[in-house]
Amino acid sequence: MRPIHALTSLRGVAAWWVVLYHFREFFPAGTPWAIQAFTAKGYLAVDLFFELSGFVIALNYASRMETFRLGDSIRFLLLRLARIYPLHLFMMLVFLANPIALKFFSTQGTIDHRYDPAYYVMSLFLVQNWGLTDDIRWNIPAWSISTEWASYLVFPILTPLLVPAYRRRILVVGGAILLLVLLAVLTAANGGELGGEIPRLGLMRCLIEFQTGVLLCHFTTLCPARGPWRSGIAAGLALALFAAYALLPVPDYAVMPAGFLCLIYALTDENNPLARALRVPVLEWLGDISYSTYLVHYFVKDWVKFLIVGPDTPVLAILGTYVLVTGALSVVLYRLIERPGQQAVQTLLRSRPLPGSGASTQPGPR
Repeated sequence: MRPIHALTSLRGVAAWWVVLYHFREFFPAGTPWAIQAFTAKGYLAVDLFFELSGFVIALNYASRMETFRLGDSIRFLLLRLARIYPLHLFMMLVFLANPIALKFFSTQGTIDHRYDPAYYVMSLFLVQNWGLTDDIRWNIPAWSISTEWASYLVFPILTPLLVPAYRRRILVVGGAILLLVLLAVLTAANGGELGGEIPRLGLMRCLIEFQTGVLLCHFTTLCPARGPWRSGIAAGLALALFAAYALLPVPDYAVMPAGFLCLIYALTDENNPLARALRVPVLEWLGDISYSTYLVHYFVKDWVKFLIVGPDTPVLAILGTYVLVTGALSVVLYRLIERPGQQAVQTLLRSRPLPGSGASTQPGPR
């Protein structure tokens, strides 16, 4: 499947939105209000990730899974596991340095509840945010990887069941609307914002938004965003929804997930002005390494605070170190851990086709 370059760039922008969100308390005094307000909403990038993930997964795999085959489903899950697990496992091993440092080198000499052993074990099995805990711990952003894995498990089961619905535009649109309403009701009843109550709501938040991304992909197949009218209207609607959230007292769940869907749809048109603006090599590169950025940045934050932050340390030095080290480690981890791990599993699948599979033995797209 030919990549949609603007969506790759969008993934990179979203990853850095999260990075800055988690370090916003170290912004220097006098930072423009608009930048502070934007970064304070960086948790919404996760909602964009979930929808974008569902869209891309459906774009690359839905046509192969219209009929359920056990071999195809296992192959799909192995490819997705290869995409997310090697780096996740590596980071979980690296995070063991945190409680060790707290025990032997901190002034308190104690390990807090963030480094709960049971949560660590659940993280190794990617089930830490399936409603089994009351907090998020260790590598904080990895909660979303746990819920993504749940979405991957559901995808090969749900896809064959919904094939007739995916072929009718009215059912695709109606299904997306119903899911957005369900998300709004659940969020309003439990915390009131999308970033709240993650241990209880994070799994449903991901499953719902991932499926809206899947529905958007099928809508794009039925009604491509070609020409200035469709993609232009979608882009305008996305910007209007974002502006409504920024300027009016409306909750995030009422407008942002719908806005992200409109944005993704608009960017599938390569001639859309916004899509052209995002088709920049450096932004695409940030998108390629965005998963590494996402999983490493909280570890960098922990160690910047541990080693550098002090009463006399210039704020710009703290922020600059965080940004530079996060960027550098993103490149290193992408090249040494993320891509080699994925390629190893792809090579294995290529050499040993799974029984009961109707698909080619060539590895699927990322």
